[in-house]
Amino acid sequence: MCNCINIKVGSYDNQIILKMPNKVFIEEGGKEMKFLHLADIHLGMENYGRIDPSTGLHTRLKDFIKCFSFAIDIALEEKVDLAIFTGDAYKNSSPNPTHQREFAKQIYRLSEAGIPTVLINGNHDNPVSFGKATSLDIFGTLNVPKALVVTKPELLDIETKGGPVQIFGLPWPTKNLFLTKEEYKNFTDEEITKEIQKRASKKIREYARMMKPGIPAIFATHLAVAEATYSGSERSVIIGSDPVFSTQVLAQKEFNYVALGHIHKFQDLNLGNHPPVVYPGSIERINFGEEKDDKGVCLVNIEGGKTSYEFIPVPARRFITIDINIPQEQDPTVALLQEIEKHDLSEAIVRVFYTMPVEGVDSLDFSKINSVLEEAFLVATIAEKTKPLERTQRAEVSEDLGMLEALDKYIQTSPELIPLADELKTRAQKLEQELENTERRT
Repeated sequence: MCNCINIKVGSYDNQIILKMPNKVFIEEGGKEMKFLHLADIHLGMENYGRIDPSTGLHTRLKDFIKCFSFAIDIALEEKVDLAIFTGDAYKNSSPNPTHQREFAKQIYRLSEAGIPTVLINGNHDNPVSFGKATSLDIFGTLNVPKALVVTKPELLDIETKGGPVQIFGLPWPTKNLFLTKEEYKNFTDEEITKEIQKRASKKIREYARMMKPGIPAIFATHLAVAEATYSGSERSVIIGSDPVFSTQVLAQKEFNYVALGHIHKFQDLNLGNHPPVVYPGSIERINFGEEKDDKGVCLVNIEGGKTSYEFIPVPARRFITIDINIPQEQDPTVALLQEIEKHDLSEAIVRVFYTMPVEGVDSLDFSKINSVLEEAFLVATIAEKTKPLERTQRAEVSEDLGMLEALDKYIQTSPELIPLADELKTRAQKLEQELENTERRT
């Protein structure tokens, strides 16, 4: 028998099988436990889009809904025994009613099919203020059938149509729980972070020892792991004062599978070893920092103590960067058109950067350039990467523009900011969330 695991990539209907070493196929015999693992849905992220006049919804919201619905389709078609969502349902912890409605629609599809669904609280689901509800609490409050919300460390014993399963759920370890206690009032942020890491690591080991042999055991959590590879859009906001854990702490031998959320890039941090420690990644691209990342979910099988999983891509919106260095002897418009025509831009979000001698800039024919870009879903920017500082026309910003759209207009008039666009927008989103939370507290 081949000593490998099937990891399938490609479209759901036409998959390519990659054989990864040092794993084992599920052996025959015993009842199979099959479940869907997904994370980081982030409904409400509306970069690079517009309002669809036919629906009143933002086009990017429709992208995220499409991918989320596709993931639930997989669960229903595969007749999974269980679904595990490992955190970050929305852009922030105060989703608007439209975002709540769309998330609830998909969870209800699982509930209606009788599929137990475990919802782990992520950092974007947590309110800043202690005592307030998380964005997922409503499912527990309404007692939605088969929906189990985890907002504190707990062990769930769940009966599924495939048999019993035990799940240790660990939500995002929020600092608010420590900041409200007298004994930690003089702790620095760094000291609180270390205390969180110590306590959570202890909990992981304790709950691992509580797992009953012979029953599938899953550790589901929303955490940052030291060995993870981050998407470009995440580096500036994740690497900082957040608690970070090692793969070794998470990969306790009693678990058959460690289901992670928080990092947007699909990866198995314990590839070739037991148990798999898997980030399925986010279900849709947020910005150009995730341009090259596949987006999808994991379909996991546990049988006879052996675990295998498939990564199944979802129909995420494509992001494409076109970057060209135009030599002096070339006609700049022709060079740009030829480079653009090399790419399939249909329904993609596109940005174009060019570098060229300054004397050739005025000869660019933007009407022709815009014409060949018409097949794109949206053109984020067409800009020279390096350009002498000059007085530029002020961007037209109105009250009707969202914060990110206004920032994007400003960046487009400031070429020196173009290379920093993704980081600026990510930081702006974080600041916007902090301001919203501050307003709610006042």
